[in-house]
Amino acid sequence: MATAVVSGRVDAQVKARAEAFIRAAGLSAGDVIRVVWERIARTGEIPDASDDVERLDVSHDPLERLGELRASFGSCEDLVSLDDDQMRDMIASRYA
Repeated sequence: MATAVVSGRVDAQVKARAEAFIRAAGLSAGDVIRVVWERIARTGEIPDASDDVERLDVSHDPLERLGELRASFGSCEDLVSLDDDQMRDMIASRYA
């Protein structure tokens, strides 16, 4: 069977995050692309990406939002100054 190369561009952050999920599934980017294209060829249906296009806006990245939330709370000097034993005692006292 003759093969052809399919290419496209995505945001670098989107690529990195997607690759992590793809690798965790034991696949490669080529595997995912091949499955999608073969499904389109077999069914004649293109996956509906209209909602996803809006969600891919990097300004709405959940990890970025998490970082913003963490920064907005600041740090708790009381917890930062505890050593391991003090931290264990504090946690144990909450569940005693």
